[in-house]
Amino acid sequence: MKKSILVLGVAIMSLALMQDASAQTAAQAVSLSVSKVYRLAITGVPTISLAINAGVAGTNALTSVSDASSTYAITQNNSTATKITANLDATMPKGKLNILVASTKGTSAGTVDISAATSASAVNVVTAIGLGAESGKSITYTFSANASEGTFSASKTVTLTVID
Repeated sequence: MKKSILVLGVAIMSLALMQDASAQTAAQAVSLSVSKVYRLAITGVPTISLAINAGVAGTNALTSVSDASSTYAITQNNSTATKITANLDATMPKGKLNILVASTKGTSAGTVDISAATSASAVNVVTAIGLGAESGKSITYTFSANASEGTFSASKTVTLTVID
């Protein structure tokens, strides 16, 4: 009988020890944050060709040409102070290049002359962009020149930037 009580006592102690071992827990702190995210992508042909080849007799302004084949997509999580600016790699020697950037999440500046806008003097094309994303928004370029400027050609790079 003493042997049975001893075996039973050892079994109960083993069970108690096993329950304590399986009830152990550990905790760890996790720090979470979301940084500013600005993403802008342009779709369309890599090079847009705008060639003026018409005008009206007796008028200095030649017939302007436009292209609206490009679109953009934007994602941003900052604030309504976020905007898109536009600039050229160098100022236009002659003629005028305008850009119109559409938006439903922000306020489009309408048609903006970027002929003299460089990285140091970029111009706002969309302001007060709300949180979130939009895509498929049109970008329209319009090139104009005067007959008094003569013939010329230029190659420019337009840069759109999302900033706050």
